[in-house]
Amino acid sequence: MIESPMPPGWRALVAEMHIAIQRNFPTVRVTELSSARGWLHVRVADRSLDHDSRNRLDRMLQKFVSQSLSTCMCCGSDHGRDRVHRNRVTCDECEEKCCDA
Repeated sequence: MIESPMPPGWRALVAEMHIAIQRNFPTVRVTELSSARGWLHVRVADRSLDHDSRNRLDRMLQKFVSQSLSTCMCCGSDHGRDRVHRNRVTCDECEEKCCDA
């Protein structure tokens, strides 16, 4: 698996995603995981799944990607906002502290 360092605030989100994948799609493995663009980016090896299962997996992964757009990369609160100029999602409190997520 290719994985860039995850922001500390996203560790719980990523762990929850891994558990959901293992529980619901045990043959699927994560091949890429990053936060480089300011949101959670996930690629998986899902060739073993049929069409309907792939659709269910895609919807589940999209839930986690969408959740990353409002999860602070520093503290993990659900009050994060996209800081376009820095490709970061931080809450106002962490933004004031100039957190380097």
